[in-house]
Amino acid sequence: MAPLYKTAAAFCLVGLFGLQCGAETPAKYKFEVVPVKDDAYLTAKLARNGKISAKTNTVEMDSQTVSTLQEKVAAKTDGTDVTCEEFIVDALVSAYTTKGSNTYPKDTTAWQAIWEKDGVPSLLHLLEASSTKIGCVIGKCVKQPDSSEGDDPTKATLFCELSPAAAEGQAAFSEEYFKELIARQDELKSMTEDDLKDPIVTSSADASVPSILTAGLVAILAAISA
Repeated sequence: MAPLYKTAAAFCLVGLFGLQCGAETPAKYKFEVVPVKDDAYLTAKLARNGKISAKTNTVEMDSQTVSTLQEKVAAKTDGTDVTCEEFIVDALVSAYTTKGSNTYPKDTTAWQAIWEKDGVPSLLHLLEASSTKIGCVIGKCVKQPDSSEGDDPTKATLFCELSPAAAEGQAAFSEEYFKELIARQDELKSMTEDDLKDPIVTSSADASVPSILTAGLVAILAAISA
């Protein structure tokens, strides 16, 4: 079976649920799959279309997508050979090292090069313009009572699957959308549902252009494999 982080987009939960990203640790943990709250879906919508006028499709929670993803996560954690540490840490690889670009890919060759960059495919899957459905579950590491280590923060990852999924190597969104995305400086945690409405567009000529992982954007950590 392919690693789950190759079959579902994974988000770090920092700033969303008061949980921390997984990190390497010798402590003993048990992996649990738990449902998500509406906040997770709102965050995904804000990441896609918050304070952006050239919007992609709106994604809505789909119960069938959620059920399918729950089965994938449960299947991945079956058996003693899969540890919580492996499951979380592997999904969080390249969490804070993903680099984007402030130039829109000019052709198919350029898009293919973007898709080959570590960590970037996960972001492209989240932002895929044609997606209309989304399902999410939380993978949570719960410390075991017999662990000899001291108290550690709860570790969790939010796994989400979007449909239709982005086509690997192809354009995920328009140039107009891209320009607004890289000019957006607002942090997701500062946005509300009202920010999904069409904003008043002003010149971004003087705006500092961050990485495509815009300031405050939840770290998108893993791609949906083809």
